[in-house]
Amino acid sequence: MLGQYVKITCRWCKITRTYRPLDILKLVGDVHVLKLQHRFRCEKCKRKDYMEVEFKSVMGSEIVGMQIRELVEIRMVKKPIWRDRKL
Repeated sequence: MLGQYVKITCRWCKITRTYRPLDILKLVGDVHVLKLQHRFRCEKCKRKDYMEVEFKSVMGSEIVGMQIRELVEIRMVKKPIWRDRKL
């Protein structure tokens, strides 16, 4: 597939991942690229504040051997929120 991809880099760990825009759209909805960087967390260092997001245009010769991350499934995790009350 030629065209544009979403490139997400952790400036702390220097790890870069490349995603298909449609996978990002399924995950977070129709969000401007500048707002995406605070929606992702680095898998290695777990930080959000060093994430950088940009679109990458790919030409035919660059597509060969390019590694992308595919969205396999989205799992929703239920997390209970508790509070203490005095009766």
